[in-house]
Amino acid sequence: MKVFSRFLVFALAVFMIGLCACSGNAENSPDDSGTPVPTSSTSEPSATPANPGASQTALPGTSQEPSPEPSPSPAAEQGISKVVLVNDANSTGNNHFTAAHYGLHSAYTGEYVVFINYMTLLRHGGDHSLAPEAVEGFQYQGEGLLFHDGLLYFMIYDFNVGEYYLYSYDFENEPVKVMDSTVYYYEFINGKLYFTKQFVQGPIFSYDMASGEERQVTKYRAHDFTSDGNDIYFYATDAGTAPGLVKYDLSTNVESTLVFPFFSHNYLVHGNYIYYVNENSATRSIHRMSMSDQSILDIEADIYENTISLNISDGILYILTENGIKSCGLDGNGMTAIYESEDYLSRGLHIFGDRIYFTDGSYLYMIKKDGTDPVYFPLF
Repeated sequence: MKVFSRFLVFALAVFMIGLCACSGNAENSPDDSGTPVPTSSTSEPSATPANPGASQTALPGTSQEPSPEPSPSPAAEQGISKVVLVNDANSTGNNHFTAAHYGLHSAYTGEYVVFINYMTLLRHGGDHSLAPEAVEGFQYQGEGLLFHDGLLYFMIYDFNVGEYYLYSYDFENEPVKVMDSTVYYYEFINGKLYFTKQFVQGPIFSYDMASGEERQVTKYRAHDFTSDGNDIYFYATDAGTAPGLVKYDLSTNVESTLVFPFFSHNYLVHGNYIYYVNENSATRSIHRMSMSDQSILDIEADIYENTISLNISDGILYILTENGIKSCGLDGNGMTAIYESEDYLSRGLHIFGDRIYFTDGSYLYMIKKDGTDPVYFPLF
C-alpha cells in the first residue's frame, strides 16, 4: 500500500512538472497576430526607462498588435522654400564699405537671399538652418550683386580690356549687357542707375534705363557712394586740400561739400546724421555727426580691432569688426556684443529681415539679428 502511495505521489509530481513545462512554452508561442512575444533577458534593455518622465518608443518586435500601414505623406516641395524678409523704413539697406570688389555679393529677390560665390549662384530660403542651394545653369563670376525691378544685376570683369561691365539676369536666359560704359560701383536710386567707371576714382554718372541716356552728374570724384533717396553722398579726395564728404542733390543737381575735412571711407547716412569710422584715429572710433550743425556724438570711442562695416536696420546700428558684431541704439546706448568670432571676419553685414549675413572669406555665416541661431557653410 505504501509502495502504491509512493508511486501515486511520484506520478502526480511528473504530471505537474509536465504541466508547468507546457505552460512555460505557451508564453513564448505566437499571439493572435502571429508576432512572437520575447521574454526579458539580461542582454536586452531594462523595461524601466532611464528618464521616467520621458515618452517611450517601442523597440521593433515588442508590440503585440500589428503596426498600421502609414498613410502616404504629401510630396515634399522641390528645392528650398521661399522666405519673406522685411525691414522697416528706419533702415539704410545694405550699404557697406569695400575697398575693392572683394565684398560679400548678395541680394534679396523678395523670395530668396541670393549669393554669387565665384561662379556659382546660390539661394537661401525659408529654413534658416539649411545650406544655400546652387542654381543650375549659372556659370558667371559676377560681382556687386543687386536685385532691381525683377532682374538680378552684377558686374563681370572683361579680361580682354581690364574693365568691369554691368549685366542683368532673369534666372532663365543668358545675362544681358546693360550698356557699353564700364562700371565699377553702382546703385539704383529712384529707378535710375547711378555709377562710377573707374577704380582710381572718377565722377558719378547716371543712366536712364528707358531711354539709354547717360550723363555725368558730379564734378568731384568718387570711389563709391551712398544715398538716402534724396541726395547722394560720397567721399572725395579732390574736395579741397584734404578729403571731404560731398553731397549731390538729386532734385536740384547741385553738388556741394558737406563736411570738410572728412577722414573716413567707412560711413553711412541715415536721417539727419552721418555714422562713420574715424580713420584718423588710432582706435578706429565710431561717431555720429549731425548734418545740420556738424556736432559730433561718440558712439564707440575705443575699438582697437579693424571695423569692417556699419549698417542700420529697424532703428538699430550694427557694427561688424574683424572679431564679431555689435549692436546699439542710434545714439550709441545699449552697446551689446551679439556675436564673437575666433576667426578673422572680412566682409559682409548684409541684413535682410531678421537675418545677418557675413563671411571670413572661407565660410558664409548667417545669424539672427539678436545673435541667436548662428550657422555657417563653406564657400568653396
